[in-house]
Amino acid sequence: MSKIQSFTVLSILVISFSVISAMAQGGVTVSAKNPQQIATLHWYSANQTTSFAVGADPFGAAFDGANLWISSLTGNTVTKLRANDGATLGTFGVGGSPSGVAFDGANVWVVNENDSTVSKLRASDGVDMLCSVSGYT
Repeated sequence: MSKIQSFTVLSILVISFSVISAMAQGGVTVSAKNPQQIATLHWYSANQTTSFAVGADPFGAAFDGANLWISSLTGNTVTKLRANDGATLGTFGVGGSPSGVAFDGANVWVVNENDSTVSKLRASDGVDMLCSVSGYT
């Protein structure tokens, strides 16, 4: 037998041994399944709809990375909810008819339509930064 034939026979034996060894260990050697199946998400059927109580006429919303801030259009408040369970962490008074809400990384900004103002709430505790700094009312 030539060296090439010996190498070919040896390679076939090694591959065959690997296949038999994998089968003995419960491994899959030949499969008609999608080879990228590991990246496929399999969702379980769970109730993924939930609701949380907030102020009257919720209008605007912002997410700060851990909490939701929801404005109450007729209640003139913003409610801070913990996103993972909906627990109310605080309700903070703002100007008239708060609508738009935005988070800038440290503060929550609220647009107050009726009095043409904005409120700046510190995200950590809801303190109105404009009132406490400049006497804004």
